[in-house]
Amino acid sequence: MRLLRGMLERTPVPEGQTTASSGDGGSLFPVRYRQRLVAELKLDAATARGLMRALLDACRTSDESTQIACLQDFADGFRRTALIKDVQFYPYLRCALEHDTMAMVHFNEVQADVRRHVLRIEAILVEYLGAPWDATCRRRFVPDVARAASLLGRLLRQEESTLFPLYLPPDQYRYLGGSVTRENGGRAG
Repeated sequence: MRLLRGMLERTPVPEGQTTASSGDGGSLFPVRYRQRLVAELKLDAATARGLMRALLDACRTSDESTQIACLQDFADGFRRTALIKDVQFYPYLRCALEHDTMAMVHFNEVQADVRRHVLRIEAILVEYLGAPWDATCRRRFVPDVARAASLLGRLLRQEESTLFPLYLPPDQYRYLGGSVTRENGGRAG
């Protein structure tokens, strides 16, 4: 960790580059805008929905091996996408919106709600992938998967409708008197 922190501290930040605080000691690291990130996240969301449908279909059968395989496939995709969001998407938005109080309040509320959904889904994944299945697990599996599917649908709809539209190139954010306006004249947030 020290090596990574040291590399980040020695990495020069280009002038005008969007940056965010790393949280410990105030060192800065670049949070780069990726033009295709939202498109990739939308594709990942469609994939997650497909993997969840396959898992729900597996729940309609009595084939436990297929259920576990589908659960593992969903978990792998879900965790990969959550990591991308935590490392690239959310830090960029936090940095881009930090000067707009209202946008930050809204962003923080939505992100907190999304994080609760993610943690609940992750708890289900850990419970069924991290322990041997017993009679109780078998009995609760289908209702828990249905609950995870519902949570997944809510969090993806929330991100797609509320947060994805806020992900803009750095030059699209204009800070005027503590507020943010988009270049086309409309307010962001």
